[in-house]
Amino acid sequence: MTEQEFDSRVRQMEGKMYRMARSMLRSDHDCADALQNAVFAAWRKLPSLRDETRFEPWLMRILLNSCRDIQRGYLRRKGELPVEEALNAAAEPARDVDLQTALQKLPEKFRLPILLHHMNGLSVPDIARMLRLPQTTVKGRIREGLKKLRMLLEEEDV
Repeated sequence: MTEQEFDSRVRQMEGKMYRMARSMLRSDHDCADALQNAVFAAWRKLPSLRDETRFEPWLMRILLNSCRDIQRGYLRRKGELPVEEALNAAAEPARDVDLQTALQKLPEKFRLPILLHHMNGLSVPDIARMLRLPQTTVKGRIREGLKKLRMLLEEEDV
């Protein structure tokens, strides 16, 4: 794969990548860092990509790992909120809950498969490879996650 092909494919996936990073991370700055780290790592590891048709799930897996690295940094800081998130939390009314907020309340093991499948359009086999899980587990987590999401949204409507 040439540099131009790599650049073109990454640009096509930019929206999907940002949505996945935003679903996992607290601030736009962290999302930008995760995307930059993932693209740089993918470029460095490009020779290890065996099948170019699997480029999208391969790059999304690298992004997932980059987001998790940033999350580990959150844990080390023990509860410090980024300034941007603290300002947003102060500006939003407590009862103003939307789908994005409900998704954030889901545990990551349910949230990721839902986002990858329904928002990024990845297939169950691709998600299973990316998350290193059996396909039946991915299907079950999507189903269970959607149930939990419905319950969260209904709670807020009451």
